[in-house]
Formats: sequence, structure tokens, C-alpha cells
Amino acid sequence: MKRDWYVLRVKPRMEKKVAKYLHIYGYFCHLPVYTKVTRVQRRKVRRELPLFPGYVFSKLYPEERLRMLQTNLLVATTYIPRPRETIHQLRQISRASKSNVELRKMSRLYKAGDYVRVTSGPMRNTEGYVKYDGGKATLVLNVNILGSSIELAISPENVEKIERKRV
Repeated sequence: MKRDWYVLRVKPRMEKKVAKYLHIYGYFCHLPVYTKVTRVQRRKVRRELPLFPGYVFSKLYPEERLRMLQTNLLVATTYIPRPRETIHQLRQISRASKSNVELRKMSRLYKAGDYVRVTSGPMRNTEGYVKYDGGKATLVLNVNILGSSIELAISPENVEKIERKRV
């Protein structure tokens, strides 16, 4: 028997708690986060928020999945049929969230535009689709299993067009 990758759909605002449970049980989990700075009573407050609200990624045995469902924190689990592609996409997004690049979550999967690779800067070798928004180019990183995307600002001269390859 082997561990399979799952997308765990969690109850609202329970992503960090589920990640903590997974960590306590010794299960692998991945929760992509970004830092948001807000002003509260004349102070700047930095908060780490989930990049994909309502979702946690985990690699579990069937009995571990059942144990997590019994915590009553999950709404559903979705098996990831092609984990290599999803892991590749999550690594790119994780790398983007660790760099000092402005990230914006998009509400839908972006499919139009050219498929490119970043040639320089902190996001070098990251691949995604280009979207032109008012003359400003943004790179769109997809997570196909969720039907969602992340957008990051990128200069058009820092990318090169490539043929889409299967991961």
C-alpha cells in the first residue's frame, strides 16, 4: 500500500488547524500561504493567510485519510490523479510566495495567452501563462486540480516563449 496525494477541502478558516493536526499526527501536508499587511488602529499587522482558502494538500494512507475525516474539520477529500503535475505547480507557487514578488489570487483558471519561462530574477525557470493587463505583463501559475491560479507581476523582457510540455 502507498500513500496517495489528496486535496483536503476544509471547513471555513480551518486550514491552519488542519495543517497542525496533520503535523501532530506525523502526516505530510502542504499549506501555501502569503503575507498580508493590514492597518489596525494605526499599527501595521502582518498575517499569513492561505493562498487557497479552504484547501490543504496532503499525502496519506487510506486509514490516515479516514482518521482526518473523523476530526470533523474536513468537508471532503479529492484524490489527485496526476500528482507529479500538481506537485510541480505547487513548488512553483511556493517559490513565488517565498520571493518578494506581489502575488494576487485569481478566481478562475487562466488558459489564454502564451506559455513562457522566466529567464531572470528570483522566479527564474518558473513556467506559466502570460496575461497582459493594461500593458503590464503578469505571469499566471495554475493549480489545475483546484481550477485556480496565482498571478505575479513580471516584466515582459524577463520571459521567453516555450512550447507547453507535459510534467
